[in-house]
Amino acid sequence: MSNASIRRLIAGIGTALIFLICAVVIGAHFLTGRSLQRIDISDYATVQSDGAGGYTAALDVDRLITKERLHNPTETEKDQYPEITALKGLQIRVTPRGDAFELETVTSGEDPTALLKKHGIRLINTKWTMSRTEIEAAAGQKPAETKELDFTKYVRTSRTADGEFAVALDLRSMLADAGVDPNADPATDLGARTLRSLDVACQKTDDGYRMQTTSTLPTVMDDLKTAGIQITNTQWTWTAAEMEKHLGTVTPLDPPATQIPETSQPQAEASETPAPETTAPANTDHDVPGTPSAAPARSENAITTLLGFDQTEVRKAIRAAKELHYGAKLDSSEVRYNYFAVGSDQTPHANVFRLVYKITTSAGTEYLIADVYDLELETGYRAEDVKLTVEKDRNTARSKDDLKDYRVYELSEGSMVFLENKDKSPFDKDGLVMAKSIKDELTYDELWDIPATDEMTLLKLLGYARNEMFARGGHKFNDTSNYYKYFKQFSWYKPTGKVTADELAKIYPATKKNITTIKFLENLIKEG
Repeated sequence: MSNASIRRLIAGIGTALIFLICAVVIGAHFLTGRSLQRIDISDYATVQSDGAGGYTAALDVDRLITKERLHNPTETEKDQYPEITALKGLQIRVTPRGDAFELETVTSGEDPTALLKKHGIRLINTKWTMSRTEIEAAAGQKPAETKELDFTKYVRTSRTADGEFAVALDLRSMLADAGVDPNADPATDLGARTLRSLDVACQKTDDGYRMQTTSTLPTVMDDLKTAGIQITNTQWTWTAAEMEKHLGTVTPLDPPATQIPETSQPQAEASETPAPETTAPANTDHDVPGTPSAAPARSENAITTLLGFDQTEVRKAIRAAKELHYGAKLDSSEVRYNYFAVGSDQTPHANVFRLVYKITTSAGTEYLIADVYDLELETGYRAEDVKLTVEKDRNTARSKDDLKDYRVYELSEGSMVFLENKDKSPFDKDGLVMAKSIKDELTYDELWDIPATDEMTLLKLLGYARNEMFARGGHKFNDTSNYYKYFKQFSWYKPTGKVTADELAKIYPATKKNITTIKFLENLIKEG
């Protein structure tokens, strides 16, 4: 065979191989992509109300099989159609996201994507969002009629002897507008109980007078919703002129009558029961020298929830008291426990804010209990407002026995988990905690109010809020970093390399202060 013939043969074989490879690639593309039957899962979700303000969802597989013209195998045929078994194993999880709901296809076993693909099925829209109106309509619910009350409408101001302002809540008018009988028994009438629990607190700031709705009920927002009442404008600021505009008197409500059964024993005379001493609920056997042994008198304006409360100043006051006590002897400190206890009319104080430190000095390790009583929105805090107690034993220091008559909340890494926020996600649709942080300066109070959960604590969320600024600036986190694993799922995250705080501030000037603010709060929570 001549050389020319050999070359023609090799060229022919090469051409044939190229055509074969192209055919395989095109065939594979056709089989794995274009020929797959696309099934929109969101079309086959059925939604039901759980009766408690939430929703459950399920996949209507029978309707899916009928509409998508799939074979519905008999019991004896099911092994021949594993894709149908896989579809029947799918579940739909519903997660509240603010005032919307995220629905997502999940399975308790192995991910069926590969199996379904093998049998020519591709699932699309396996994760989607429904507004409250949409999910109510899908559940066949008629939205309940809600009475909406503007809280600012019921606040009255008055002048105090020193020329400042005091505030009061016109509960009588609020009850009337809500259609609630002012004489209704709070024990049996949810509307009366929730509205009577409300009050207003005032704090003077550089911008004016900051107002905050307060309540003695930790579940007030859920209870109001159940009672068909919505309170709006629960935080706002008035100027001095606006405070003057709202001057007015409030007619106090009569205390709710308590019905005593005729068969009950008569109550003991007040004189037979000694009045409780107005001392701090903390153990005073080991009081730190130089600190007062008795706490200040109970305040009538004390708060009952940390929602809307800027903890920065009270924590700084506790830190100052700690440093004054130990001075140069202090090697290190770590916040080990943090409680916020809410009292009743029978407890010496309306609330107790407590930090328990593990303190290391040259003399060894001990535990410092720092208490502040009767927190108010409008009061500044100093080191002398803090009651210090030293314990050598960790279990004694962490004990809440002296708070047994209080409702005690454990502040997990900085914040109570508020029932008012239980339906709110700390992350927006782009996965950001503080989307405004690259343009606007953040305030302490809005950072303290980030909705936290038992798992996603405030301290962790502050970490995300700080690092999302770097992520938006293109910072490349380590591949094993939790931040990288989290941010890479969003299309906006386009890492370009290492970005320093100074480089980030050149692009987004507000980030310089925001990073400092967040780091300060992180250290305040961890180390006091």
